[in-house]
Amino acid sequence: MDMDIDIRPAKEEDRLAIAGCIAEGFERDFSIFSKDISKTIHAIAGGIQTERFYVAVIAQEVAGVIGLSDCRGRAVRTDKAAYRRHWGPLKGSLAYWILKKEFESRLPYPSSTGFLEFAAVRKKFRRQRIASTLLKECMRQANYQEYALDVVAVNTPAMNCYLKLGFKEFHRAKKSDRHVHIYMKRSNKNS
Repeated sequence: MDMDIDIRPAKEEDRLAIAGCIAEGFERDFSIFSKDISKTIHAIAGGIQTERFYVAVIAQEVAGVIGLSDCRGRAVRTDKAAYRRHWGPLKGSLAYWILKKEFESRLPYPSSTGFLEFAAVRKKFRRQRIASTLLKECMRQANYQEYALDVVAVNTPAMNCYLKLGFKEFHRAKKSDRHVHIYMKRSNKNS
């Protein structure tokens, strides 16, 4: 990779860029509420807990993000008013009902475990090893004893990335989104 990547904790001024990465990275998931990425960015931006994100910056542009949650709090909160304002009253209410549990449920891990979520890279920066670089550096900087994540089984590129970084499957479950999710863990000793 010939580009200079800066991996750092997110700042408040990164909020819209983080939302942009998430909106692009999870475009298919959010498309049930709106196909307009701009509306999705503004709907989710207010709920982003910037202190729980790391960003990959290339040429002063946020190219990728990852949220790092734990048993004390999650990376994104739901914002019913913003959902209704940007996705409309019906879809906004539906989004709140669907996303509340997914985004805000308490994690079943001890405080020594970091939960990686919302890993996303902007479309124009994909397939350049940014996600793996971001994950490695985030785990090095945060320094939890263990890391956990979940990934949809059909997301082969993400699965391959996590396996290469030493994550191992410990559970599978079909979630309310009707997809099989694979839960993976990695000890910090693997770094």
